[in-house]
Amino acid sequence: MRLFSNAVVRTFAPQAASNTPASTAAGPSAPNADNPAAAPTSDLTQPAPDAILVDGETIVAVGTRAELLDIAAAESSTTAALASAGGVGATTVIPGLEIDEIDCNGQVILPGFVDGHIHSIMYADSLTDLDLSQTKSLAEAVAAIRERADSLPVGTWVVGSGWDLNKWEDPSYPDRTLLDAEVPDHPVAMWSLDLHTLWANAHALEIAGIDEATPDPSGGSFVRDDDGQLTGLVREDATDLVARFIPEPSREEQVKRLATTQELFLSQGLTGIHDFDGIAATLGWNDLHEAGRQDMRVTLFLRSPEVPWAIETGWHTGDGDDWLQCGGLKLFSDGALGSHTSHMSSPFPETDGETENFGIAQMTEDELFEQAHIATEAGISVAIHAIGDQANHHVLEVFDRLRDITRAAEEKFDRPMRHRVEHAQFIQPADVARFAELGVLASMQPRHCISDLHLLHLIDESAQLAAYAWPDLLDAGAHVVFGSDGPVEPANPFAAIYAAMTRANISGEASTTFQPHRRLSAVEAIRLHIQGPAFAAGLEDRRGYLAPGMDADFILVDTDPCAADGLGSEALTTEAATQPTDSNGSHKPADGLLGYDSEEALFAHAEAIRDTRVVLTVVGGEIKYRA
Repeated sequence: MRLFSNAVVRTFAPQAASNTPASTAAGPSAPNADNPAAAPTSDLTQPAPDAILVDGETIVAVGTRAELLDIAAAESSTTAALASAGGVGATTVIPGLEIDEIDCNGQVILPGFVDGHIHSIMYADSLTDLDLSQTKSLAEAVAAIRERADSLPVGTWVVGSGWDLNKWEDPSYPDRTLLDAEVPDHPVAMWSLDLHTLWANAHALEIAGIDEATPDPSGGSFVRDDDGQLTGLVREDATDLVARFIPEPSREEQVKRLATTQELFLSQGLTGIHDFDGIAATLGWNDLHEAGRQDMRVTLFLRSPEVPWAIETGWHTGDGDDWLQCGGLKLFSDGALGSHTSHMSSPFPETDGETENFGIAQMTEDELFEQAHIATEAGISVAIHAIGDQANHHVLEVFDRLRDITRAAEEKFDRPMRHRVEHAQFIQPADVARFAELGVLASMQPRHCISDLHLLHLIDESAQLAAYAWPDLLDAGAHVVFGSDGPVEPANPFAAIYAAMTRANISGEASTTFQPHRRLSAVEAIRLHIQGPAFAAGLEDRRGYLAPGMDADFILVDTDPCAADGLGSEALTTEAATQPTDSNGSHKPADGLLGYDSEEALFAHAEAIRDTRVVLTVVGGEIKYRA
């Protein structure tokens, strides 16, 4: 057994669980049956427990140190006095009780975060490839590419990501003219920040066999100038025709990169992820697992070409073990806002002579339904990427048509089929309630809201879309799942909580706030980052809060996100303590202050949470990361 003591334990457990004495006999208390993701958090106005007792991979009890020692003694034939622990995270072996005590030095224990949407292989590659995210102009980006090319043998691919024309001094689309002039002796492929547009030079296009006569594939395009010449920009599904020629790292190298990325995730407080990198991630995590080096829990999602293989091998959503779980199938309805390819009901403003552009529908509604039908019937749930409001509308229509097929699959495979919309950034007002009506999860990323602040002028205000509308969806009774979409955004969940609390840029400028009435409290944002992914994976009875019988996945941090004492606010930022509710119990802070005394107090606490340091990360009862 392990005893983590001298802590402030924020269990986030339903109140029925948090108000009962610690007990080895008690199993996890069930959240609200109708909407587990909306279960109330524990009453933070009461004194927090100060210890967690763990046996193997499971939490035995949560309570005071004295209570837990009594429980441990009842499980042991003898008792013995404790020695001094000596420092944060230090372990004391307690003779007789056969228990290790870990001193938490008064710091805060939270349930482990799970990223509900991330790309581990892309993230691993981004840590090695050229990063253009800080470039301020086309010339600066080309100079960085030239510098990287100079460090590589002639003919080697130069690969990178992160450029964002919307942040450049001259927000014009790049083309291959400068690349061809500066880097003619290397094929170049640079992904945009949102990973939906590829910027290539002539050498790369030649290797891929693409020229002016190459037709645009369905769901993608090769951008051409007025004379029909290729500009070097490749959008959406057309990127596959170039990317398949980029050499991949060896399997050994990929696993090495993945292990490094796993360490980064653990250091940021992630104990699990929902991974959307398809077969590449499946192979990578399996290799780590078999080598005994997997230290976090992973739910794996498929890509469309992998469905026949998945069906043949018996892939069913929810199968797997405690560390590697089979997830669903990811499909794409549209592109991204920054690339002007999200499918909108109103056109984008014209850019560089661009004709009327409503974005790109990567698949028609019928095509989406056909793919979703095949997967669901085979016991594979569906997650569909939709950013634009028209894309979200079409996807909800697909899930409506899929209802009877979903019910039949749930009966056949004896498990829930929890379909999802990935991103759901812009929603037509009438469609908000449909998420709840159809039982479709909204898998969303708070950092997108604040990273997109400079893009929101692209949205037609007259459409009155629900934008990054987490509270609207919650108030409608929908399930919301938080994640990062890394490497599009950094994986750090504490920065995501800051984004949900402030809806302002990451540096803390309150004047940049977008629609403050749609802010979320720290407690609610954390809940969507722990209980949201647990529910999405069908694991709400085992993960998402800290209670007896739950998996022992938790973190020790140096900042208490549940209290603002000393930061200029008298109130706790909990739903129960600070937010007014309507007749249905929904939280609707009219002033966007979340119960804080002022905007300054709110930002002070949000910034403290943003800068939180993770001290320990515990997964399955074992310390997997120590600062």
